[in-house]
Amino acid sequence: MPLTGNAERQALLAALEARTGSMIDTLRALCEINSGSRHLSGIRQVQAGLHQLFAPLSDTVEYRELAPLSQIADNGSLLESPCAPMQIFRARPDAALQILFTGHSDTVFPANSAFNQCEIRADRLHGPGTADMKGGLVMLAEALHWLQQSPLKEHFGFTLAISPDEEIGSPSSAPVLAELAAQAHVGMTYEPALEDGTLAGARKGSGNFTLSARGHSTHAGRDFFSGRNAVLAIADAAQQLAQLSDQQQGITVNIGQISGGGAVNVVPDQCICRFNVRMDEASQMAVLEQQMQQIVQKVQTSSGCELTLHGHFNRPPKPMNERQQALFSLLHECGAELGLDIRWVATGGCCEGNNLAAAGLANIDTLGVRGANIHTEQEYACTDSFAERAALTVVFIEKLIQRKLSTPDKENPALC
Repeated sequence: MPLTGNAERQALLAALEARTGSMIDTLRALCEINSGSRHLSGIRQVQAGLHQLFAPLSDTVEYRELAPLSQIADNGSLLESPCAPMQIFRARPDAALQILFTGHSDTVFPANSAFNQCEIRADRLHGPGTADMKGGLVMLAEALHWLQQSPLKEHFGFTLAISPDEEIGSPSSAPVLAELAAQAHVGMTYEPALEDGTLAGARKGSGNFTLSARGHSTHAGRDFFSGRNAVLAIADAAQQLAQLSDQQQGITVNIGQISGGGAVNVVPDQCICRFNVRMDEASQMAVLEQQMQQIVQKVQTSSGCELTLHGHFNRPPKPMNERQQALFSLLHECGAELGLDIRWVATGGCCEGNNLAAAGLANIDTLGVRGANIHTEQEYACTDSFAERAALTVVFIEKLIQRKLSTPDKENPALC
């Protein structure tokens, strides 16, 4: 039955707390399989585990084939590698309320990473992907299992899309996310909350770029001035690109890697620069693209090297607009019923919540477990957060159903 009142909510928490050990055991098994974004066999093994979790809760299961992953090699050539499919679980597609859940099976840790085991220390489960975000997926499965036993089940349907490439910007899964977003009333993504429970509100937009330079190689002693130094061209361009950063406007250009050159007695003819650009406003993307192209043309003319800019803005900014605020206000109400003070802050980080918002779907994208130190070998999930965050999902979905049923023919700002 739908839970109402403090006593019932505490009973929900107690029932889910009794399941914490099982959730942690399941999570450890998933996290000790390496699933770096380009480790295809590892991702497939994790997907098999996720299939066991979500297939029993679903009416249909789809493995959607995705476009290959593209990457610019250090020599400037384009490399393509196969991408694992996206897992799409669906249940009750004709129900009044349709929720799009999203998550990802990949991590930032490559196949040769030494960070490959889980360990419990006090109330923290340390390990790769424990917080980001296999922990969130395991917790979501528990919340859905609870809701399966509720008569409210028939009033909501869901699509769960689990991407294999989120940690590299969802280059292959992004079109599918946009397609699925158009079919839902609300989005719920299971990235981790901060250790203190704070969620991400507004998010910056982001794009990853690679600038390649091809010059002319000559002997540095015999024919130096006939050469066209690709390393110098990239160094010049990198300096100018970095100067596009503007703290007041919320723009950052981070030069992350420069690769090129060789023997010091040879004028280098090849070099690349990898960089990330972030911004607060969607309108800034077109301006930045124009400025980057202007820098490329300027350096190409001055250096005599051929420069090519690869990449694009793959995640537009996610503003805290009225529709987003309505969802967070409802979540805050749900948290209060569970004794949780739900807060949120703007962040420079990006996730699939950006993709969903860009497609017009309001969403909350840090509904996963509490944790910290993600993307490092000190990553951990807080073990006492599994039950509370699962309960938060249960209560939130109950509230969404109640609002949808109370205004079936009207636009509901909480449901977008």
